[in-house]
Amino acid sequence: MKSFLNAVDILLGHFARGFTVVFLYIVFSLIAIISLLSIPLSFFEYDAGLSDLDLVELGLFIFLIAVVWRFYNRCTNLKWSKWAAIKRFVFVVAFAKLLYMFFYAIYLILELAEQGVLGVEVLDRHADFESFLSVLVIISAIYAGTPLPPFYLKKDKLPKEEAEDAFSAGTPEKSESASVVG
Repeated sequence: MKSFLNAVDILLGHFARGFTVVFLYIVFSLIAIISLLSIPLSFFEYDAGLSDLDLVELGLFIFLIAVVWRFYNRCTNLKWSKWAAIKRFVFVVAFAKLLYMFFYAIYLILELAEQGVLGVEVLDRHADFESFLSVLVIISAIYAGTPLPPFYLKKDKLPKEEAEDAFSAGTPEKSESASVVG
C-alpha cells in the first residue's frame, strides 16, 4: 500500500509540475505578446500613420528594433537553440512588464489613498510619460537580458610552483631557466 501511495504521489507531483510549467509558459507568452504589440499600438494612437509618430516615439521604436536584433544576433553567435532564445526573450519581456505593472499599481494605490477615488484624469494625466516609461523598461530589460559571451577567456594555467618561480624571478628569462632547472 505504501508503494502505491508513493507512486500516486510521484505521478501527481509530475502532473502538477507539468501543468504549472505549461501554464506559466502560456501566461508569460501572452504577457510578452500583448506587451510587444501594445508598443506600436500606443505609438499610433490616432490612426494618422507615420505623421502620428513624434521624434521620441520614433527613437524608441528604432531602439526597440536594435535591441531585439542584438538579442537574437547574440543568441545565434553563442549558438543558442531557437527555443532557448525565444524562451529567454519571452521571460525577459514578461518579467519586465510584470515588474513595471507592479510599480504602476503601487502608484495607483498611492493616488487612491491621496484622492479617495480614481478617475480617468489620473490615468490621462501622465499617459504619455507612462507609455514612454513602459517601452523604456522593456527595451532596458531586453538589453540586460541579452546573453553575453564570457568576460574573459580562460587561459591555460601554470602549475603553482612554476607560477611562483615566474613571479619571484621577475624576468621571463630567469623564469624559463628556473623552470628548466627546477
